[in-house]
Amino acid sequence: MSGTLSRAKLLRQLYPYKPPSTSIDHLVIGGGVVGLSVAASLVNNAGRDKTTFLVERRGQLGQETTARNSEVIHSGIYYPLGSLKSKLCIRGRDLLYDRCKKLGIGYKYTGKIVVATSSSQIPYLQKLQNHSQHPSFLSDPSDPSSSSSIQTVFLSGDEARELEPDLSTSVCGGLLIPSTGIVDSQGLVDSLSREIEESEYTPSGNDENRGEGVIVLGTRVVRIDKDPKGGWVFQLETNWEGLDKGQKGDVESVKADVLVNAAGLGAVSLTEGVVGEEQVKMYAVKGNYMSYKGPGVGKVSRLIYPCPSANIDHLGTHLTVDLDGHIKFGPDVQVIGSSEESSINPEFWEKHLSPTDSSELINSFSKSVLDYLPNIDPLNLKPDYSGIRPNIAPPGAGFSDFLIRHKDDRKGFIELLGFNSPGLTSSLAVGELVSDMVNKQIYGKHPKIGKGREKRLEELAQGWEA
Repeated sequence: MSGTLSRAKLLRQLYPYKPPSTSIDHLVIGGGVVGLSVAASLVNNAGRDKTTFLVERRGQLGQETTARNSEVIHSGIYYPLGSLKSKLCIRGRDLLYDRCKKLGIGYKYTGKIVVATSSSQIPYLQKLQNHSQHPSFLSDPSDPSSSSSIQTVFLSGDEARELEPDLSTSVCGGLLIPSTGIVDSQGLVDSLSREIEESEYTPSGNDENRGEGVIVLGTRVVRIDKDPKGGWVFQLETNWEGLDKGQKGDVESVKADVLVNAAGLGAVSLTEGVVGEEQVKMYAVKGNYMSYKGPGVGKVSRLIYPCPSANIDHLGTHLTVDLDGHIKFGPDVQVIGSSEESSINPEFWEKHLSPTDSSELINSFSKSVLDYLPNIDPLNLKPDYSGIRPNIAPPGAGFSDFLIRHKDDRKGFIELLGFNSPGLTSSLAVGELVSDMVNKQIYGKHPKIGKGREKRLEELAQGWEA
Protein backbone atom coordinates (compact mmCIF):
# COMPACT_ATOMS: atom_id res chain seq x y z
CA MET A 1 0.00 0.00 0.00
CA SER A 2 3.06 2.21 -0.53
CA GLY A 3 3.27 3.17 3.14
CA THR A 4 -0.37 4.21 3.36
CA LEU A 5 -2.06 2.96 6.50
CA SER A 6 -5.19 0.89 6.23
CA ARG A 7 -8.43 2.27 7.66
CA ALA A 8 -8.34 -0.34 10.42
CA LYS A 9 -4.86 0.76 11.55
CA LEU A 10 -5.82 4.41 11.46
CA LEU A 11 -8.85 3.69 13.62
CA ARG A 12 -6.75 1.77 16.15
CA GLN A 13 -4.50 4.82 16.42
CA LEU A 14 -7.43 7.21 16.80
CA TYR A 15 -9.28 4.98 19.28
CA PRO A 16 -6.78 3.55 21.82
CA TYR A 17 -7.87 0.70 24.05
CA LYS A 18 -10.58 1.68 26.47
CA PRO A 19 -11.76 -0.53 29.37
CA PRO A 20 -15.39 -1.60 29.02
CA SER A 21 -18.03 0.28 30.98
CA THR A 22 -20.68 -2.42 30.59
CA SER A 23 -21.14 -5.92 29.24
CA ILE A 24 -23.61 -7.92 27.15
CA ASP A 25 -23.74 -11.53 26.03
CA HIS A 26 -23.77 -11.25 22.22
CA LEU A 27 -22.96 -8.53 19.72
CA VAL A 28 -23.82 -8.94 16.05
CA ILE A 29 -22.27 -6.37 13.70
CA GLY A 30 -24.27 -5.66 10.56
CA GLY A 31 -27.97 -5.09 9.88
CA GLY A 32 -28.35 -6.93 6.58
CA VAL A 33 -30.35 -10.15 6.28
CA VAL A 34 -27.42 -12.31 7.40
CA GLY A 35 -26.73 -10.29 10.55
CA LEU A 36 -30.44 -10.00 11.32
CA SER A 37 -30.91 -13.75 10.91
CA VAL A 38 -28.00 -14.48 13.24
CA ALA A 39 -29.27 -12.06 15.88
CA ALA A 40 -32.84 -13.41 15.68
CA SER A 41 -31.62 -16.99 16.06
CA LEU A 42 -29.41 -16.08 19.05
CA VAL A 43 -32.33 -14.29 20.73
CA ASN A 44 -34.55 -17.33 20.26
CA ASN A 45 -32.11 -20.14 21.03
CA ALA A 46 -29.24 -19.01 23.28
CA GLY A 47 -31.23 -18.80 26.52
CA ARG A 48 -33.66 -16.62 28.46
CA ASP A 49 -30.88 -14.96 30.43
CA LYS A 50 -28.92 -13.85 27.35
CA THR A 51 -28.92 -10.41 25.73
CA THR A 52 -28.17 -9.95 22.04
CA PHE A 53 -27.36 -6.55 20.54
CA LEU A 54 -27.26 -5.90 16.80
CA VAL A 55 -25.49 -2.72 15.68
CA GLU A 56 -25.84 -1.19 12.23
CA ARG A 57 -23.86 1.85 11.12
CA ARG A 58 -26.60 3.09 8.80
CA GLY A 59 -29.76 4.77 9.99
CA GLN A 60 -31.86 1.94 8.52
CA LEU A 61 -31.54 -1.82 8.26
CA GLY A 62 -30.71 -3.72 5.09
CA GLN A 63 -29.43 -0.74 3.10
CA GLU A 64 -26.32 -2.17 1.44
CA THR A 65 -25.99 -5.66 -0.09
CA THR A 66 -29.46 -6.71 1.06
CA ALA A 67 -31.22 -3.82 -0.67
CA ARG A 68 -29.33 -4.20 -3.94
CA ASN A 69 -29.73 -7.74 -5.18
CA SER A 70 -32.10 -9.57 -7.52
CA GLU A 71 -34.33 -10.88 -4.66
CA VAL A 72 -34.10 -14.36 -6.18
CA ILE A 73 -34.62 -17.40 -3.93
CA HIS A 74 -31.98 -19.70 -5.37
CA SER A 75 -32.31 -23.47 -5.62
CA GLY A 76 -28.67 -24.24 -4.74
CA ILE A 77 -28.01 -26.17 -7.93
CA TYR A 78 -24.84 -24.41 -9.10
CA TYR A 79 -22.57 -24.83 -6.10
CA PRO A 80 -20.07 -27.65 -5.48
CA LEU A 81 -21.19 -30.57 -3.33
CA GLY A 82 -20.07 -30.12 0.25
CA SER A 83 -19.60 -26.36 -0.06
CA LEU A 84 -21.19 -24.01 2.43
CA LYS A 85 -23.00 -22.29 -0.42
CA SER A 86 -24.62 -25.57 -1.44
CA LYS A 87 -25.60 -26.62 2.08
CA LEU A 88 -26.74 -23.24 3.34
CA CYS A 89 -28.56 -22.28 0.15
CA ILE A 90 -30.69 -25.45 0.11
CA ARG A 91 -31.47 -25.30 3.82
CA GLY A 92 -32.02 -21.53 3.70
CA ARG A 93 -34.30 -21.81 0.68
CA ASP A 94 -36.62 -24.18 2.54
CA LEU A 95 -36.59 -22.05 5.69
CA LEU A 96 -37.26 -18.91 3.65
CA TYR A 97 -40.29 -20.30 1.83
CA ASP A 98 -41.66 -21.62 5.10
CA ARG A 99 -41.20 -18.24 6.81
CA CYS A 100 -42.85 -16.36 3.96
CA LYS A 101 -45.89 -18.65 4.10
CA LYS A 102 -46.25 -18.40 7.89
CA LEU A 103 -45.69 -14.65 8.23
CA GLY A 104 -47.19 -13.25 5.04
CA ILE A 105 -43.90 -12.05 3.53
CA GLY A 106 -44.27 -11.46 -0.19
CA TYR A 107 -42.86 -14.25 -2.34
CA LYS A 108 -43.60 -16.23 -5.48
CA TYR A 109 -42.56 -19.59 -6.91
CA THR A 110 -41.53 -18.47 -10.38
CA GLY A 111 -39.38 -21.40 -11.44
CA LYS A 112 -36.33 -20.91 -13.62
CA ILE A 113 -35.10 -22.22 -16.95
CA VAL A 114 -31.37 -22.38 -17.68
CA VAL A 115 -31.08 -22.31 -21.47
CA ALA A 116 -28.46 -23.54 -23.92
CA THR A 117 -28.14 -21.70 -27.21
CA SER A 118 -25.58 -24.03 -28.76
CA SER A 119 -25.11 -27.78 -28.76
CA SER A 120 -21.77 -27.30 -26.98
CA GLN A 121 -23.68 -26.15 -23.89
CA ILE A 122 -25.94 -29.20 -23.66
CA PRO A 123 -23.35 -31.26 -21.72
CA TYR A 124 -23.29 -28.49 -19.11
CA LEU A 125 -27.08 -28.73 -18.63
CA GLN A 126 -26.78 -32.51 -18.32
CA LYS A 127 -23.98 -32.10 -15.80
CA LEU A 128 -26.11 -29.64 -13.85
CA GLN A 129 -29.03 -32.09 -13.77
CA ASN A 130 -26.78 -34.97 -12.70
CA HIS A 131 -25.40 -32.71 -9.98
CA SER A 132 -28.93 -32.04 -8.68
CA GLN A 133 -29.61 -35.79 -8.45
CA HIS A 134 -26.52 -36.59 -6.38
CA PRO A 135 -27.38 -38.81 -3.36
CA SER A 136 -26.36 -36.03 -0.93
CA PHE A 137 -29.37 -34.03 -2.12
CA LEU A 138 -31.87 -36.83 -1.48
CA SER A 139 -34.28 -36.73 1.44
CA ASP A 140 -33.07 -40.22 2.35
CA PRO A 141 -29.68 -41.04 0.77
CA SER A 142 -30.22 -44.76 1.40
CA ASP A 143 -33.38 -44.67 -0.72
CA PRO A 144 -32.63 -43.68 -4.35
CA SER A 145 -36.37 -43.28 -4.98
CA SER A 146 -36.67 -40.45 -2.43
CA SER A 147 -37.32 -37.02 -3.92
CA SER A 148 -34.40 -34.69 -4.60
CA SER A 149 -33.94 -31.43 -2.73
CA ILE A 150 -33.28 -29.82 -6.12
CA GLN A 151 -35.87 -31.01 -8.57
CA THR A 152 -35.09 -30.50 -12.26
CA VAL A 153 -36.64 -31.32 -15.62
CA PHE A 154 -34.51 -31.54 -18.76
CA LEU A 155 -36.14 -29.83 -21.77
CA SER A 156 -35.54 -29.96 -25.49
CA GLY A 157 -35.45 -26.65 -27.30
CA ASP A 158 -39.06 -27.07 -28.43
CA GLU A 159 -40.18 -27.98 -24.91
CA ALA A 160 -38.45 -24.91 -23.53
CA ARG A 161 -40.24 -22.71 -26.10
CA GLU A 162 -43.58 -24.31 -25.24
CA LEU A 163 -43.09 -23.02 -21.70
CA GLU A 164 -41.49 -19.72 -22.74
CA PRO A 165 -42.56 -18.80 -26.31
CA ASP A 166 -40.34 -15.71 -26.41
CA LEU A 167 -37.17 -17.83 -26.37
CA SER A 168 -34.95 -17.84 -29.43
CA THR A 169 -35.09 -20.62 -32.01
CA SER A 170 -31.38 -21.05 -31.24
CA VAL A 171 -32.29 -22.41 -27.80
CA CYS A 172 -31.61 -26.12 -28.19
CA GLY A 173 -32.10 -27.25 -24.61
CA GLY A 174 -33.07 -26.12 -21.16
CA LEU A 175 -33.18 -27.18 -17.55
CA LEU A 176 -36.33 -26.33 -15.61
CA ILE A 177 -35.80 -25.73 -11.87
CA PRO A 178 -39.22 -25.31 -10.19
CA SER A 179 -37.92 -24.40 -6.71
CA THR A 180 -36.47 -21.03 -7.75
CA GLY A 181 -38.52 -18.01 -6.73
CA ILE A 182 -38.48 -14.37 -5.67
CA VAL A 183 -38.98 -12.70 -2.29
CA ASP A 184 -39.70 -9.26 -0.85
CA SER A 185 -36.31 -8.62 0.76
CA GLN A 186 -37.56 -5.60 2.70
CA GLY A 187 -40.42 -7.69 4.08
CA LEU A 188 -37.86 -10.23 5.26
CA VAL A 189 -35.78 -7.48 6.91
CA ASP A 190 -38.85 -6.10 8.71
CA SER A 191 -39.87 -9.57 9.89
CA LEU A 192 -36.43 -10.35 11.32
CA SER A 193 -36.14 -6.98 13.07
CA ARG A 194 -39.49 -7.63 14.78
CA GLU A 195 -38.34 -11.10 15.80
CA ILE A 196 -35.26 -9.63 17.47
CA GLU A 197 -36.97 -6.90 19.47
CA GLU A 198 -40.60 -7.93 20.01
CA SER A 199 -41.01 -10.67 22.60
CA GLU A 200 -44.55 -11.45 21.44
CA TYR A 201 -43.38 -11.92 17.84
CA THR A 202 -42.06 -15.49 17.92
CA PRO A 203 -42.40 -17.15 14.49
CA SER A 204 -40.97 -20.40 15.86
CA GLY A 205 -43.85 -20.63 18.34
CA ASN A 206 -41.40 -21.54 21.11
CA ASP A 207 -40.34 -18.78 23.50
CA GLU A 208 -38.95 -20.97 26.31
CA ASN A 209 -35.37 -20.11 25.40
CA ARG A 210 -36.00 -16.57 24.19
CA GLY A 211 -33.63 -13.91 25.47
CA GLU A 212 -33.62 -10.16 24.96
CA GLY A 213 -32.80 -8.49 21.65
CA VAL A 214 -31.89 -4.88 20.92
CA ILE A 215 -31.17 -3.18 17.58
CA VAL A 216 -28.99 -0.07 17.62
CA LEU A 217 -28.87 2.03 14.42
CA GLY A 218 -26.42 4.75 13.38
CA THR A 219 -23.66 3.07 15.37
CA ARG A 220 -20.37 1.69 14.12
CA VAL A 221 -17.72 -0.54 15.65
CA VAL A 222 -14.33 1.21 15.49
CA ARG A 223 -12.13 -1.18 17.46
CA ILE A 224 -12.15 -4.81 18.62
CA ASP A 225 -9.81 -6.27 21.26
CA LYS A 226 -9.54 -9.68 22.84
CA ASP A 227 -10.04 -9.60 26.62
CA PRO A 228 -7.34 -11.70 28.36
CA LYS A 229 -10.01 -12.86 30.83
CA GLY A 230 -12.23 -14.10 28.02
CA GLY A 231 -14.64 -12.44 25.65
CA TRP A 232 -14.21 -9.38 23.47
CA VAL A 233 -14.02 -5.66 24.09
CA PHE A 234 -15.37 -3.43 21.34
CA GLN A 235 -15.81 0.31 20.98
CA LEU A 236 -19.07 1.68 19.63
CA GLU A 237 -19.24 5.14 18.10
CA THR A 238 -22.40 7.18 17.55
CA ASN A 239 -22.76 10.62 15.92
CA TRP A 240 -19.87 9.69 13.64
CA GLU A 241 -21.22 10.64 10.23
CA GLY A 242 -19.99 13.90 8.73
CA LEU A 243 -16.97 14.19 10.99
CA ASP A 244 -13.69 15.50 9.63
CA LYS A 245 -10.60 13.29 9.62
CA GLY A 246 -9.29 12.86 13.17
CA GLN A 247 -12.57 13.82 14.84
CA LYS A 248 -14.48 11.39 17.01
CA GLY A 249 -18.11 10.99 17.89
CA ASP A 250 -19.48 9.58 21.12
CA VAL A 251 -17.62 6.39 22.04
CA GLU A 252 -18.54 3.67 24.51
CA SER A 253 -16.54 0.54 25.29
CA VAL A 254 -18.51 -2.69 25.86
CA LYS A 255 -17.58 -6.31 26.54
CA ALA A 256 -19.33 -9.34 25.01
CA ASP A 257 -18.82 -13.08 25.32
CA VAL A 258 -19.69 -13.55 21.65
CA LEU A 259 -19.01 -11.17 18.78
CA VAL A 260 -20.33 -12.04 15.31
CA ASN A 261 -18.90 -10.05 12.42
CA ALA A 262 -21.65 -9.98 9.78
CA ALA A 263 -20.78 -6.53 8.45
CA GLY A 264 -20.87 -7.51 4.77
CA LEU A 265 -18.89 -5.00 2.75
CA GLY A 266 -17.17 -3.79 5.93
CA ALA A 267 -16.52 -7.20 7.46
CA VAL A 268 -12.96 -7.73 6.21
CA SER A 269 -11.75 -4.37 7.50
CA LEU A 270 -13.20 -5.12 10.94
CA THR A 271 -11.12 -8.30 11.24
CA GLU A 272 -7.81 -6.46 10.75
CA GLY A 273 -6.00 -6.14 14.05
CA VAL A 274 -7.83 -9.20 15.39
CA VAL A 275 -6.85 -12.15 13.19
CA GLY A 276 -3.18 -11.43 12.40
CA GLU A 277 -1.69 -13.36 9.49
CA GLU A 278 -5.06 -14.94 8.71
CA GLN A 279 -6.38 -11.63 7.42
CA VAL A 280 -8.63 -12.09 4.38
CA LYS A 281 -8.60 -9.63 1.48
CA MET A 282 -11.65 -7.88 0.08
CA TYR A 283 -12.35 -7.54 -3.66
CA ALA A 284 -15.46 -5.43 -4.22
CA VAL A 285 -17.25 -6.21 -7.49
CA LYS A 286 -20.10 -4.19 -8.96
CA GLY A 287 -23.14 -5.71 -10.62
CA ASN A 288 -25.42 -3.53 -12.76
CA TYR A 289 -29.12 -4.21 -13.35
CA MET A 290 -31.17 -2.87 -16.23
CA SER A 291 -34.94 -2.50 -16.36
CA TYR A 292 -36.83 -3.37 -19.51
CA LYS A 293 -40.24 -2.48 -20.94
CA GLY A 294 -40.92 -3.39 -24.53
CA PRO A 295 -41.34 -6.17 -27.06
CA GLY A 296 -39.92 -9.66 -26.85
CA VAL A 297 -40.86 -10.54 -23.27
CA GLY A 298 -44.66 -10.38 -23.30
CA LYS A 299 -45.10 -14.09 -22.62
CA VAL A 300 -42.29 -14.57 -20.13
CA SER A 301 -43.49 -16.16 -16.88
CA ARG A 302 -40.29 -17.60 -15.36
CA LEU A 303 -36.77 -16.49 -14.61
CA ILE A 304 -34.49 -17.21 -17.57
CA TYR A 305 -30.77 -17.79 -17.15
CA PRO A 306 -28.13 -18.49 -19.81
CA CYS A 307 -25.50 -21.14 -19.14
CA PRO A 308 -23.03 -19.59 -16.66
CA SER A 309 -19.30 -19.25 -16.98
CA ALA A 310 -17.25 -22.39 -16.58
CA ASN A 311 -15.97 -21.32 -13.14
CA ILE A 312 -19.44 -20.43 -11.77
CA ASP A 313 -18.09 -17.01 -10.77
CA HIS A 314 -20.92 -15.38 -12.70
CA LEU A 315 -24.33 -16.82 -13.59
CA GLY A 316 -24.67 -14.78 -16.77
CA THR A 317 -26.86 -11.80 -17.62
CA HIS A 318 -30.22 -13.28 -16.74
CA LEU A 319 -33.86 -12.20 -16.75
CA THR A 320 -35.63 -11.79 -13.42
CA VAL A 321 -38.97 -10.31 -12.39
CA ASP A 322 -40.11 -8.65 -9.19
CA LEU A 323 -43.34 -9.25 -7.31
CA ASP A 324 -45.04 -6.53 -9.36
CA GLY A 325 -44.10 -8.25 -12.61
CA HIS A 326 -41.43 -5.74 -13.68
CA ILE A 327 -38.66 -7.27 -15.77
CA LYS A 328 -34.97 -6.59 -15.27
CA PHE A 329 -31.74 -8.02 -16.60
CA GLY A 330 -28.49 -8.51 -14.74
CA PRO A 331 -26.25 -8.41 -12.95
CA ASP A 332 -23.06 -8.13 -14.93
CA VAL A 333 -19.58 -8.26 -13.37
CA GLN A 334 -17.62 -5.03 -13.15
CA VAL A 335 -14.33 -4.85 -11.22
CA ILE A 336 -14.21 -1.50 -9.42
CA GLY A 337 -11.09 -1.53 -7.27
CA SER A 338 -8.24 -3.45 -5.71
CA SER A 339 -7.95 -5.13 -2.33
CA GLU A 340 -5.47 -2.41 -1.36
CA GLU A 341 -7.99 0.34 -2.16
CA SER A 342 -10.60 -1.47 -0.12
CA SER A 343 -8.22 -1.73 2.84
CA ILE A 344 -7.35 1.97 2.78
CA ASN A 345 -10.97 3.05 2.36
CA PRO A 346 -13.53 0.27 3.01
CA GLU A 347 -16.32 2.58 1.76
CA PHE A 348 -14.63 3.40 -1.56
CA TRP A 349 -17.35 1.41 -3.34
CA GLU A 350 -19.94 4.05 -2.46
CA LYS A 351 -18.68 6.29 -5.27
CA HIS A 352 -19.42 3.45 -7.71
CA LEU A 353 -22.93 2.76 -6.47
CA SER A 354 -24.88 4.53 -9.21
CA PRO A 355 -25.70 2.17 -12.10
CA THR A 356 -23.27 2.52 -14.96
CA ASP A 357 -24.96 4.41 -17.80
CA SER A 358 -23.00 3.93 -21.01
CA SER A 359 -23.67 2.78 -24.54
CA GLU A 360 -20.89 0.21 -24.12
CA LEU A 361 -22.66 -1.39 -21.16
CA ILE A 362 -26.05 -1.36 -22.90
CA ASN A 363 -24.46 -3.01 -25.94
CA SER A 364 -22.92 -5.66 -23.70
CA PHE A 365 -26.27 -6.38 -22.03
CA SER A 366 -28.20 -6.47 -25.29
CA LYS A 367 -25.70 -8.83 -26.90
CA SER A 368 -26.04 -11.27 -24.00
CA VAL A 369 -29.83 -11.08 -23.83
CA LEU A 370 -30.47 -11.21 -27.59
CA ASP A 371 -28.75 -14.58 -27.60
CA TYR A 372 -31.81 -16.14 -25.93
CA LEU A 373 -34.52 -13.44 -26.30
CA PRO A 374 -34.10 -12.25 -29.90
CA ASN A 375 -37.04 -9.86 -30.08
CA ILE A 376 -36.19 -7.42 -27.33
CA ASP A 377 -35.43 -3.82 -28.33
CA PRO A 378 -31.99 -2.85 -26.94
CA LEU A 379 -33.04 0.82 -26.95
CA ASN A 380 -35.49 -0.03 -24.15
CA LEU A 381 -32.79 -1.26 -21.78
CA LYS A 382 -32.44 1.35 -19.01
CA PRO A 383 -29.89 1.42 -16.16
CA ASP A 384 -31.87 0.68 -13.01
CA TYR A 385 -29.65 0.08 -9.98
CA SER A 386 -26.44 -1.66 -9.01
CA GLY A 387 -25.13 -3.72 -6.12
CA ILE A 388 -21.67 -4.36 -4.72
CA ARG A 389 -20.58 -7.88 -3.81
CA PRO A 390 -18.23 -8.46 -0.85
CA ASN A 391 -16.02 -10.97 -2.64
CA ILE A 392 -13.02 -12.47 -0.83
CA ALA A 393 -11.45 -14.00 -3.96
CA PRO A 394 -9.81 -11.94 -6.71
CA PRO A 395 -11.65 -11.45 -10.02
CA GLY A 396 -11.32 -14.47 -12.30
CA ALA A 397 -10.42 -16.84 -9.46
CA GLY A 398 -13.50 -18.98 -10.03
CA PHE A 399 -15.80 -20.37 -7.36
CA SER A 400 -15.39 -18.84 -3.92
CA ASP A 401 -17.26 -20.24 -0.94
CA PHE A 402 -18.71 -18.44 2.06
CA LEU A 403 -16.24 -18.28 4.96
CA ILE A 404 -17.55 -18.92 8.47
CA ARG A 405 -14.57 -18.89 10.79
CA HIS A 406 -14.37 -19.57 14.54
CA LYS A 407 -10.88 -20.39 15.83
CA ASP A 408 -9.92 -21.92 19.16
CA ASP A 409 -7.53 -19.03 19.84
CA ARG A 410 -10.32 -16.53 19.06
CA LYS A 411 -13.11 -18.19 20.99
CA GLY A 412 -16.30 -16.18 20.73
CA PHE A 413 -15.21 -14.19 17.67
CA ILE A 414 -17.16 -15.53 14.70
CA GLU A 415 -16.42 -14.18 11.22
CA LEU A 416 -18.92 -14.29 8.34
CA LEU A 417 -17.00 -13.29 5.22
CA GLY A 418 -17.60 -13.38 1.47
CA PHE A 419 -21.40 -13.41 1.68
CA ASN A 420 -22.24 -12.61 -1.91
CA SER A 421 -24.86 -14.64 -3.82
CA PRO A 422 -26.71 -16.68 -2.54
CA GLY A 423 -26.42 -14.76 0.73
CA LEU A 424 -30.06 -13.72 0.95
CA THR A 425 -31.33 -17.24 0.23
CA SER A 426 -28.90 -18.71 2.76
CA SER A 427 -29.45 -16.14 5.52
CA LEU A 428 -31.89 -18.06 7.74
CA ALA A 429 -29.72 -21.17 7.59
CA VAL A 430 -26.69 -19.08 8.56
CA GLY A 431 -28.54 -17.82 11.62
CA GLU A 432 -29.50 -21.36 12.54
CA LEU A 433 -25.93 -22.59 12.16
CA VAL A 434 -24.26 -19.74 14.06
CA SER A 435 -26.63 -19.94 17.04
CA ASP A 436 -25.97 -23.69 17.21
CA MET A 437 -22.21 -23.03 17.11
CA VAL A 438 -22.55 -20.56 19.99
CA ASN A 439 -24.59 -22.97 22.09
CA LYS A 440 -22.22 -25.87 21.56
CA GLN A 441 -18.81 -24.20 21.35
CA ILE A 442 -19.25 -21.27 23.74
CA TYR A 443 -21.81 -22.48 26.25
CA GLY A 444 -21.24 -26.21 25.91
CA LYS A 445 -24.90 -27.04 25.58
CA HIS A 446 -26.92 -28.80 22.94
CA PRO A 447 -30.31 -27.23 22.19
CA LYS A 448 -33.38 -29.42 22.41
CA ILE A 449 -34.14 -29.78 18.75
CA GLY A 450 -35.60 -32.51 16.62
CA LYS A 451 -33.35 -35.24 15.28
CA GLY A 452 -33.92 -34.09 11.71
CA ARG A 453 -32.76 -30.56 12.38
CA GLU A 454 -29.84 -31.74 14.51
CA LYS A 455 -28.68 -33.97 11.67
CA ARG A 456 -28.97 -31.09 9.20
CA LEU A 457 -26.97 -28.79 11.47
CA GLU A 458 -24.22 -31.38 11.83
CA GLU A 459 -24.08 -31.70 8.05
CA LEU A 460 -23.94 -27.93 7.62
CA ALA A 461 -21.15 -27.66 10.18
CA GLN A 462 -18.90 -29.96 8.18
CA GLY A 463 -16.49 -27.85 6.20
CA TRP A 464 -16.38 -24.49 7.98
CA GLU A 465 -13.22 -23.60 9.79
CA ALA A 466 -13.11 -24.12 13.54
